Amino acid sequence: MATNRAWQGSSHFRLEQLAQGVYAAIHVAGGAAICNAGIVDLGDRTLVYDTFMSPQAAADLRAAAEALTGRPVRYVVNSHWHSDHTWGNQVFGPGTEIIASTETRRIFAATRGEEDYDGLLATAEAKLESMRARLQAATEPGQRDELALWVDNYKAVVLAKPILKVRVPNLTFGERLAFHGAERDAELIAFSGGHTASDVVLLLPREGIAFLSDLLFVECHPYLGDGDPDGLLSILQTITALGLRTVVPGHGPVGSAESVALLGRYVLTLDRLAREAVERGEAEAALAAAPIPAPFNAWGIASFWAANLRFLYQHRLA
Repeated sequence: MATNRAWQGSSHFRLEQLAQGVYAAIHVAGGAAICNAGIVDLGDRTLVYDTFMSPQAAADLRAAAEALTGRPVRYVVNSHWHSDHTWGNQVFGPGTEIIASTETRRIFAATRGEEDYDGLLATAEAKLESMRARLQAATEPGQRDELALWVDNYKAVVLAKPILKVRVPNLTFGERLAFHGAERDAELIAFSGGHTASDVVLLLPREGIAFLSDLLFVECHPYLGDGDPDGLLSILQTITALGLRTVVPGHGPVGSAESVALLGRYVLTLDRLAREAVERGEAEAALAAAPIPAPFNAWGIASFWAANLRFLYQHRLA
């Protein structure tokens, strides 16, 4: 679908209209958004879901939301505590409520959205130059794509660093929070132990649309190391039961119900390989060196496959 012509565009993300008044903001290569976000017009209030990694990208997101809905942003939702979804909070004014689950706010307040906040900021320039050098030397297309994404990531940190003022959510909820707007209803659902200790989904029941953040990656490997694989599988089953038509992942293009099912297959495949390796007494290093099976070998961020295997191996070894 076409987007509103009043919006002039951004170098950090592209807008994809999912329904009247509902937009996915998808990170573009070379930009400093890093994750995906969402804009929802409730009819009388405007809601933004996730705020990207850099305040600069978030400023464009705010401008887009205001241009598309004709009003200031009333609510921002932080899906979870990771920096690529929260460091843009600061660009939204004092009239904007920043909403998160109670657990997400607790973690975010302690970490400022990054487990090694000071270390990341101190080493960002060096890591950016290292990734640029590796990208220049790389020849394999998949590896180049992944390294380009890491260049974007560290470039976003460097861009944010001089102006970053971490804004912690100021409104929290437990398990569910409903919005009853003039044009549509929306609901936030907090899930425990999926991608992180707490992950919030934005559900638009009438439209069959959900913003799932990092509970879903599409066409790229997810990161499982901060969550629980069993919990994630249970959450994916719950999401499948909602009968959704359109799902917006934290990373990758807009997907469908099949995207949720495919991620479930991914986790089950990894878990089977990890369990079998533990049962055989196989060394962790040998397991991680095995080739990636189809169809997952065509996905981006391929280095996460080995990291996820090691994580599940240790999880099943315990």
